[in-house]
Amino acid sequence: MTRIIKVILGISLSSLLTINPVFAHTDLISVEPATDQVMLTLPSEVKLTFGESVIAEGTFASITTAAGSVETTVRVEAANVYVAIPADLVGPDVTISWKTVASDGHPLNGETVYKLAEARDEPTPEVTALEEPVAISAPLEENSSNISWLQWLSLGASIGIAITFFLKMRKK
Repeated sequence: MTRIIKVILGISLSSLLTINPVFAHTDLISVEPATDQVMLTLPSEVKLTFGESVIAEGTFASITTAAGSVETTVRVEAANVYVAIPADLVGPDVTISWKTVASDGHPLNGETVYKLAEARDEPTPEVTALEEPVAISAPLEENSSNISWLQWLSLGASIGIAITFFLKMRKK
């Protein structure tokens, strides 16, 4: 009898250990141009890259400056979201707030802050010349949010065995 319990516990534990990808959700992987840097001018758009595709209908962005909020448009291309920045935007701080929904249904939101340098006759040492976009990247796991059919089968079998065992023990 204890052997059966050990087998059931082993199967249940192995099925739980193999299901961990269900808890994996996508994250923001990179922002181009990089955030929290001082710039002379703002780019025409900001590119947000996520770990998996996002849903265009669930993607929104707003831009806020000291003068208030500004209308903007977004364009979604698979895992990339492009936020258009109006050319007449003034700083000194520009905050882009965004909301989106990953293809697995997980909602995401955040904000990106850019600082504009004040116009001076002498060069400002804190100003970063933007020659190439800087991206923060992390390795992506392919299909990291999908549970395989084998994991579902293992979980179902474990639950079925546990219920059967419980019902047989209850009859005794």
